[in-house]
Amino acid sequence: MSQLQKLTEIRRSYIKEIKNAEKDRENFSSAPLFIYRWMFCFVWGEVDRTIAEKSGQFGQQPSQYPIRQSDITMYTDGKQLNHQLFSDIEKAKHYVHINFFSIADDKVSHQFLELLRKKSQEGVEVYYALDRLGGILLKKKERELLVKKGVHFTYYNKPAFPYLFSSLDHRNHRRISVIDGKIGYIGGFNIGKKYLGEKEKLGYWRDYHLQIRGEGVQDLEHQFVLDWKKNSEKPIPIHNAVKEKGAISHRFTAYYSGEKLGQDYAMLFQQAKESIIILTPYFIPKDKTIWKALVDARKRGVHVKILFSPHSDALLVKEAAYPYIRKALTQGIEVYGYKNGVLHGKVFLIDKKVLMVGTVNFDSRSFHLNEEMNCYIQDPIYISKIKPVIDEDLQNSKRVTSSDVNQLSIKEKMKEKVAKIFEYYL
Repeated sequence: MSQLQKLTEIRRSYIKEIKNAEKDRENFSSAPLFIYRWMFCFVWGEVDRTIAEKSGQFGQQPSQYPIRQSDITMYTDGKQLNHQLFSDIEKAKHYVHINFFSIADDKVSHQFLELLRKKSQEGVEVYYALDRLGGILLKKKERELLVKKGVHFTYYNKPAFPYLFSSLDHRNHRRISVIDGKIGYIGGFNIGKKYLGEKEKLGYWRDYHLQIRGEGVQDLEHQFVLDWKKNSEKPIPIHNAVKEKGAISHRFTAYYSGEKLGQDYAMLFQQAKESIIILTPYFIPKDKTIWKALVDARKRGVHVKILFSPHSDALLVKEAAYPYIRKALTQGIEVYGYKNGVLHGKVFLIDKKVLMVGTVNFDSRSFHLNEEMNCYIQDPIYISKIKPVIDEDLQNSKRVTSSDVNQLSIKEKMKEKVAKIFEYYL
């Protein structure tokens, strides 16, 4: 073969490779673009999260408040809670501090916003905060109208560089309300008609929310002011909350990251001698410390019951729970699924001696990502009144068996695999 023929052959091979590469590129670009974007964002997010964790960006120590004495009323029905909360706000004379994780765009939410505007126009200082992602349904015009009517408004945990993805994930999940320093609220409810059980697709909404009157209100007030100052340049006056003692002994803890939360839960579970009952909307306990404490408790002979909500307003959380339910069942832990609608309460009861009601779900997001707040109650008389309420929820549930989580349809198995990828963020 002559030199010219060799060069011609090389040229043909080169052109062929270019054409093949062009064909591959066309096939690649014809695939759904969002898949490649998602893959890029997922990798970027993992790197971002890892660097943020190692730098201690969101590693603030929790605020553990002193033991207080307050009068505590618990609400499990959204209509009853809304009626009381709206009534307390209506009666406010001096100030209202309100923080919810989320708000809907519906009639109930509009009534709530109108009430805040009305009180502001009456001369009451109204400070209203929403988590930035949880409050995504709050329309700009509604927000502007609040400010126009004198309501002080801010978003909590606004996403920001350099840790964009980590700041997107780091949500303020607390729900704090304080009226005139006399009345406080904390628990699992948000604002919207679904929390009243008025969303047909979801049905009845079961939750746990506390009204506090007494010494504990000052701690809710203090935490609200801390969160406000952290997220807003707008000044907020410091008020002297009423410090009259109530009948029930309790304390609050506000968490900024999962490390201390895991230690607190593990310590309490390690102290259990007879029983542990956990109520949670989501059961994704991706925390080795907490999980080991539960398993060890069961090995000591402690009866452990988990009540979660198979019916949920969140995607893939049921499927994400399957692997953990299987693990729980093999350890002799009883698992129950709520039947009467959506269970959204965040509660645990240990030996009928320690009751926790708060904002912490039994999942990765609460254990590692969110800012949360719990109320720990160690009053035997009050707990004896709440125990029948928890028992009622257990009665309105179905005990989960191994066949329930092993004999899954192909669709459910696929959803479980997808949920496994994202379980840290669910």
